[in-house]
Amino acid sequence: MSLAIDFRLAGAGWADCTVKSEAQQTELTASYLSDALGNLLVAAVAVLSGAHAISIGFDEEPGEYRWSLQRVDNESLSVKVLEFQELWGNKPDSQGSLLFEHLCHPLEFAQAVQAAASKVLELHGLKGYQQKWGQHAFPSKQLEMLGELVARWQQ
Repeated sequence: MSLAIDFRLAGAGWADCTVKSEAQQTELTASYLSDALGNLLVAAVAVLSGAHAISIGFDEEPGEYRWSLQRVDNESLSVKVLEFQELWGNKPDSQGSLLFEHLCHPLEFAQAVQAAASKVLELHGLKGYQQKWGQHAFPSKQLEMLGELVARWQQ
């Protein structure tokens, strides 16, 4: 099964994100209240760096989409996307609504994130991203770090 992530800037301080596998698909949104794309890149870097578990959020107004990534073993990563009605509620994952679940190789997740971020950069450039997203600059350093880790894992 392959994982695909499509992250699109939708307007001033808003983004749409489609997460899909062969079996399912979900649509998310994110506001400028969090560095959604930067957080996604940090999560991918953490996964390839050996993190056992990491959660990141796409902040909404007023809710949250939470990505919960958990290593099953060296070859498998559980990717879940949960929805919460309250922003910054710090609720446990068990209280969220499961929107998406996929089991994949850590490299597959990282490559999906890398492709999504690279497409955004290619489409908008650094300046265009900053103008459209507002609060956060394009996460260039995180994308560069991820690229180095992906290359190492592919060897």
